[in-house]
Amino acid sequence: MMKRMSFNSSYLQFSSYTEPYQRADDVGYAITEFMWFKGYPFYAIGALTEAKVAYARLAQGQFEETDQDNFDLVFCMGESGGGHFFELVLRSDKGTTYGGWVWGEDLLVTDEFINGYRVLATTHSAGKTHFAYSRRRRGYQCIGRPPVDKSTIVLPRRVRGFQAEA
Repeated sequence: MMKRMSFNSSYLQFSSYTEPYQRADDVGYAITEFMWFKGYPFYAIGALTEAKVAYARLAQGQFEETDQDNFDLVFCMGESGGGHFFELVLRSDKGTTYGGWVWGEDLLVTDEFINGYRVLATTHSAGKTHFAYSRRRRGYQCIGRPPVDKSTIVLPRRVRGFQAEA
């Protein structure tokens, strides 16, 4: 006997506060990039459902303030290693890309620009760290010594079979 499967419930839903530009497909594709790190899953899907999101204009230049296609998104992921990974999604008229990560307890957006993007700063127990956009990497990287090595952070929900070897 065969029985038709019934699909009556959603696995994930956006909250009513999530703006349409924040749940657009181009943003979803960039999110898939930060869910992985160096070829391995880094975040479980639950980490994304618990993430908080904010928007900012990180790129330099004139833009229409009401054009949501030019809002960059910053995802504040759950606590790890004494701070948070802030995952960056850069959006412009030229497209949407993953913009890298920064780490700290708090994230500050400065008025300084390097390579056409605002410098970001994080605070943490060891002080303050600055991050700038790198054209070569096409994303943000630490100016100086990074406060953490993302390769050594082991999140509690990592899948054992996918754990990168040391």
